[in-house]
Amino acid sequence: MSKFGVTPKVKERVISETKKIEQNDLRILYLLRNLGPLRFTTLIDFSGLSRSTVSKYIKFHMSKNNIEKKIFRNSVKNIQEQRYFITDLGIEKLGEDYQGFNESIYFSEINDLISNLSELKTFYKEISVADSIITDITRNIINMGENYFLIEQNRDLYLTLFYLYNNSVLTRDFKFEITEFCKHYNVKKLRIDFYVDRLLSSDLGLYMFSRGEDKFFFHREDVLGVTTIRLIKDYLVNEIVKLSISEEKMISDLDLDNLAEEITEKLLEMELIWDKNVTTIRMIKDNLINEIAELGISEEKIISDLDKLAEEITEKLLEMELLLDNNEPQEISGIKEPFEMLIEKMIIKYALEMGIPKTSLMDIALQSKKMLKAEGGKNSLYNIINNSERYEDLNLVSISESEETELFQSLKLLRGFCPKCGKTVLKNDLSNICIRCGRKFENKELLKIKEASDIEVVSDLSVAYKITSIEEEKEIECPNPSCNYYVKTSWIECPHCSTPLRKGTQV
Repeated sequence: MSKFGVTPKVKERVISETKKIEQNDLRILYLLRNLGPLRFTTLIDFSGLSRSTVSKYIKFHMSKNNIEKKIFRNSVKNIQEQRYFITDLGIEKLGEDYQGFNESIYFSEINDLISNLSELKTFYKEISVADSIITDITRNIINMGENYFLIEQNRDLYLTLFYLYNNSVLTRDFKFEITEFCKHYNVKKLRIDFYVDRLLSSDLGLYMFSRGEDKFFFHREDVLGVTTIRLIKDYLVNEIVKLSISEEKMISDLDLDNLAEEITEKLLEMELIWDKNVTTIRMIKDNLINEIAELGISEEKIISDLDKLAEEITEKLLEMELLLDNNEPQEISGIKEPFEMLIEKMIIKYALEMGIPKTSLMDIALQSKKMLKAEGGKNSLYNIINNSERYEDLNLVSISESEETELFQSLKLLRGFCPKCGKTVLKNDLSNICIRCGRKFENKELLKIKEASDIEVVSDLSVAYKITSIEEEKEIECPNPSCNYYVKTSWIECPHCSTPLRKGTQV
């Protein structure tokens, strides 16, 4: 879909160009590529094609994964509705098959947006913000799209954007704590919080997570956002395929914690996020090398006096009380753990869009140990399962409280939860045997959820059962010294030499 909001002039031009395209199937892709997600009736109006023809090509493109139908949040009208989105495959198809397609429309659209930012650029110049940073912030606004301009443009908003930039995951060297930021720029923290709330709630593609009092931001269109979303989709598809092939496991056995850890490790390898492994002095050295190298001084000469220079700078920072003197190297705290929690929410969101049943997602969420650490974390997962678009649910934030009412929506389809493993039991499941652990139960034994706190009891059961299952799946060497076969701890006997693996087992 288009990254940008569409001006009336661009919209008129797109519709005019669309009707010149002879291939009817490409008209659909062209409209979605240039105007973003559209309703079925809008596609009919703009394409100049009949209802049956549009329906025919929508079905064709969906079968080829060129377009997809998803929930679209209209932040202007504050409603949610079904719309058609173009996929990456659809964009490739359009570029390959329609020679008249070019990016000139985007150039004019970007210029239209940039022309509205003159006041912002003037303000940043007045407070001595570097041109490179103004460029980065301008690009971020372009990624947000035209809906950004629905927010009142003023000094507090511009400072909030600068605060977001200084606390972006991608600008880790520019970390600026909120209290010091407000003091330095003479702005109330309440105003920064207000505009952070406005930006996040306006569906502009921003993500936010917390590490204690620190806040971090990124955008779905920046390198971290694009890479994270791509990895989540790839890993999720891979897990679904593996589980579908396995005869012993179901989709509800997907390990949310493990999946989030694998994706995070990949991002750590790519150095898009960081863990607790960077010292203050090391950061000072690296920054000095980069800065001085730009002046043309050799690296050998730089390094010769660098230790002494770094220590002098560190002493100055201690005097300014920007560092604590505890005789230990200061660590720049990592963001791995909170980022893993955010990824778990994103996994659930994309799994829902891929059509994984809500009850299976409930089982997956119940087994997460990581989300127990986040305040309201489990509850927000259940809200996402119930199609919540609230940024408080989709991010790790605490600006406003997370609602708990949506939690009970997903319970309407359930008889309850297995008393042994916490698995969901559907109302239309008439058997009295848990399909996960095999426990036989009476209906009165099923665990019921009467209030939000009860869900944690079920979650604890699910987590405990998962831990036990993992232990039983571990492979050990057969206790028979003459046999080198590897067996699982849950097996009764070794299939190679028939040695009993459990006490009291007769062969």
